[in-house]
Amino acid sequence: MNLPLDPGFSEVVQMIVQARQRAMQAVNTALVDLYWQIGALISRKMQSAEWGDGVVDRLAAHIAQTQPGLRGFTRPNLFRMRQFYEAYRHDEKVAALPRLLPWTHNLLILSQSKRPEEREFYLRAAAREKWSSRELERQLKAALFERSVLSPAKVSSVARQMHGEALGVFKDSYLVEFLSLPADHSEADLHRGLLLQLRRFLQSWAVISVSWDPNFRSRSDSGISHSTCCFSTAA
Repeated sequence: MNLPLDPGFSEVVQMIVQARQRAMQAVNTALVDLYWQIGALISRKMQSAEWGDGVVDRLAAHIAQTQPGLRGFTRPNLFRMRQFYEAYRHDEKVAALPRLLPWTHNLLILSQSKRPEEREFYLRAAAREKWSSRELERQLKAALFERSVLSPAKVSSVARQMHGEALGVFKDSYLVEFLSLPADHSEADLHRGLLLQLRRFLQSWAVISVSWDPNFRSRSDSGISHSTCCFSTAA
């Protein structure tokens, strides 16, 4: 039988939740540190020719034999730890960032980023936005780095005047550049582009027929005015 919830206990519950989050973060940091240290050891041994690939095979077998039930230390994973260390060892500014993310996040960034600045971009973004591994993978596949940094959206002077934060909005990872407007587009161009996409969206559902004026012009030089389009339910 469930007892009625007492709102007076919410503070205690919040303390428990926060303590669990801190504990999970501490465990994650310790694991990433461990993988870093193992990767550093393997890297040094192989660079000095003390170890070859066969030694790493034996190391994986030794760990499996002496630590039964311990997962994550197979030959491929040991080489990933080496790759992890070698990717960040010369960049002190970035080296602390992987410790802020779970190992799964680090593997995704390491395997799908092509250059150091791209890795740094996703490390910072994932930590700042607290992305899940699924969301991080989605952003990697959507090439957020290329769209935001290498080919940032062009924001017209009109949009900048209307909204000072326009550039940040156009860099949002969920925005699709679908209006096909020139860089110096006017407010009226922006209105027409939005109306055109709205019309196409509604027609794609074949539910609403749209009657509108394609030669729409703003009725006011300041602010957004009412459009001359109207929507009527199809007979």
